[in-house]
Order: sequence, then C-alpha cells, then structure tokens
Amino acid sequence: MATGKFFILGIQSLISSEDSTLRFGNDNTIIIPFPEGVDELHKLSINFNEKGRIAKKLLEYFSTFKIEALLSDDGVVQKNGSHLKFENSYFDVKVPENLGRISNFEGRRIQIALGMKNDKKNAIIISKNPAFRMKLNSIQLQAQPFKDDIFPPLNEQYSARINCQMSEEKFDLFNSQGYITKKDIIRSNDIEWITNLFLNISSLTNSAHSILARYDGKNIVPLKFSDNHPFGISAKKAGQHMALEALLTNPKDAPIVIIKGSAGTGKTLLSLACGLNDTTYLREDGKSYSQIMITTPTETLRDENLGFLPGEFEEKFDPYLGGIMDNLNILVSSNEKFKSKSTKRISESNSTSNRKDEKKSEKSSRQSTKAAVKKLFEQGTVVMQLIGHLRGRSIVDTIFIIDEAQNIEPSVIKSIVTRAGEGSKFVFIGDPTQIDNPELNERYNGLVYLSEKMKGNPMCWQVTLDNEESVRSKLAYVAAKIL
Repeated sequence: MATGKFFILGIQSLISSEDSTLRFGNDNTIIIPFPEGVDELHKLSINFNEKGRIAKKLLEYFSTFKIEALLSDDGVVQKNGSHLKFENSYFDVKVPENLGRISNFEGRRIQIALGMKNDKKNAIIISKNPAFRMKLNSIQLQAQPFKDDIFPPLNEQYSARINCQMSEEKFDLFNSQGYITKKDIIRSNDIEWITNLFLNISSLTNSAHSILARYDGKNIVPLKFSDNHPFGISAKKAGQHMALEALLTNPKDAPIVIIKGSAGTGKTLLSLACGLNDTTYLREDGKSYSQIMITTPTETLRDENLGFLPGEFEEKFDPYLGGIMDNLNILVSSNEKFKSKSTKRISESNSTSNRKDEKKSEKSSRQSTKAAVKKLFEQGTVVMQLIGHLRGRSIVDTIFIIDEAQNIEPSVIKSIVTRAGEGSKFVFIGDPTQIDNPELNERYNGLVYLSEKMKGNPMCWQVTLDNEESVRSKLAYVAAKIL
C-alpha cells in the first residue's frame, strides 16, 4: 500500500465532484468504508438532482475496478497514481461513548481511523462538519475539511476591483489615446493584474479627479457603458458603474457575470434593469435577448417540491422570489412608457374619463404596474426556472439571473454554467455572508467557488459591491455594516 497519508472520506466530500477521489495527491490512499459508503451513495443515486447524478457516476467509476482489488490491502491505483481502497475491517474497534449523536456511517469512519492509528498508519478523516471534526480531535484523531472546500476568508476573497492612483499627466494621456498601460499606475508592481480587473483611479495631486477603468489583459481601458441608463436606472456608486459595464457588455465577450455584495447594494435591480433593457430593446451589437430566465436556490426549489403547493407554477414560485418581484415592480412602476405600452389593452376597455381618473390615483398606478409585470410572464419575457430542471437544456439568447447564488452547492454551479448556449449571459448574484444552506458557509459556497475558480478568465466579469455602496436606505447601510 502507498506510504503517504490515508484519507477516510465522507459522503459529502465524495459527492462534491465526480473526480473527488483523485484530489489527494499521487502518494496517498483514499479510504471508503465498505459496504457502508457504497450503501450511502446508492441512496443518493436514486435522486434526480446533481448529488444523485454524481453519486451514480461514482458508483459507475468504482465498478470499473474488481471488487477483490478494491478490498485488498493495497487497493487499486487510480490514474493520478493515488490508491483507492474499500475498507471492511476494524469492526471490533470500540467507538468512545462520549461523542454524542453520530450516524452509523460516521461511527464506521471512527472505527477505521482508530484501528489504523493503532496500526501506526497516518489516518485523516475528511469532513465538512466542523462539529464532527471537533469531536474527532477530542479523541486525538486527525480531521480536516476537504481541500477543495477551502477558499480564502471573506476579506481576502477576490473582489475584482482596486483603488489606485496615477499622475495628472497620465489622465491627459488616457483621454487622448483612449488607454494607458500598467506602468502608468503608481506602484503598479504591488497590484495583481488580473484580466477584467476594475480600477478606480484617482489623481495623485488632485483627489477630486478620478476615473473608472478596466484592465483588459493588455491595457487599461475606459468603461463603455457605466453612464448608460438601462430601463431608466442610473448607477450611483463606483461599484454599480462597474457592474453595469459587465452586465451591458456583449455576451460574446462577457458570458458570465458575478456580482457579490451585501443587501441594498443594487445587485438584483441592476441585473434586472439590464435584462429588461436588452430584452425589450436592442443591445449595442444590434441584437436582443429572447428572454430573462430567473432562478433561486431555496430548499423547496432544490428538492423540487413545488407540486405540493397550491396555484399555478408562477404562483408557487412567487414566495421564493420576493426580492426579484419587488425589483420588477420598482423597475416597471418607474418606467411609464413601458408600463403604458404593456397595459394598453387593459386601459382601452375603460372610458376616457375613467382612464383619466385612474391615472390620478395611486391605486390605479399599482394595478397597472402589477398588470405590466404579469404581462412580462404571460408573454414569456420573464421565465422562472427550477435548478433541478436544467439538466439536458441548452440555454441560448437568454440573460439568466441566478439569485442568491451563495446558497448553491459548488457541484450544482458547474451543472448550471454548462447549460450556457450561444448568445446567453449568465449572471450570478449574491451575498457570501447570507448563507441559508446548512452545508455551506461564507468560505465554501457556489458563489465564492465560481468567483475564485473563474478569477482571471477573460469570459468572466465580476465585481464586489461594498457596504458603503448601499442605495437602499441609511438604515440598510448601517445594518449591513454593524449587525
């Protein structure tokens, strides 16, 4: 058997990806309790979701080896040189009784780890559960999170933006030739130059003089769309101007957009405004999206239990898309031209005098807004989508907004991105600190996973909006900052 470390995997680590057993180095051995590990994977494999798909793939992968070889002392050699072994011994090892409630499967992992420790083997239990790792440490067993689950702490995660300075002379150069180079930025060697990095550049001698720009991989270029007003919405803060640049750029150049930020920074409003603008009207390339597709990862939607709720599909979806609906209402109500166009048929059924009276009433305005939003769904301009129903689809000519992406498992993120077809833009928005999924945290979630993995890829444009850029209210800003 290999002489390196022995990693005893749990189910959640196993199903984090199809090649999870290949991510521990070529001199190590991956241990899976047998038959308990196979039984747990089988239970998951019958589910029609991403976890079920990965579990099925893992079982298929295991079946490519002879069971006798997997159960042997050395296990089998995987393509990366590491060993994979099914462990079916150490049943006589006693598990300490002071560990509280643990499952049968976790109990087997503890038995194996204790038995291997007695045999002088360096066994490490891999677990996502910090409480379980503390219990293991209390009985002098080694425990670690899965290395693929470890991303930087919140304050070190990629923000895709920096503040920097240059001389006043370089501002003139920037304006005259339309670009500058990295060396024109003061202390440029201290900056990690990543493609699509946004810059807020201020003058070294005049603090009131500043400009927003983007590093395109070669030069620093001005923003093209930051002063646009999609669907009548204007950016108010630097981060929102940067977000507009990513959202309005041709999907051929910016097919993936990631916008992180706390509550009230305008992530959803800007995304929907750009979606409505480029669906209702033509983009700068002379084309338009055919639809806006929206999804959000609630427990109900992940488990696909919508059928148990009363009402039509959109009515069932509505409680889980409150933020989306609120922002749609804001956008439509503030765009009188669009609202009147959408509700023309409704208005024509009333008399002229009644119509004039209704326009004066706030109630009538709310009714027409609601009717216009409803029409967006009826016409197929806005479409709700279940994450679990994406498999097999190819999404083309669509702006797809994935709200609350921080509550999506990283394994599911891959299944979403791979649905992207020609002419589509996938927009992932969320706040890494607002985690509702008990299996995730602010260092390990789909939003952070995608941000860190796609960092520097020219197809991915991203920006993090600061708490100070909250536009909701002073209270929302204070709450985001101190609570």
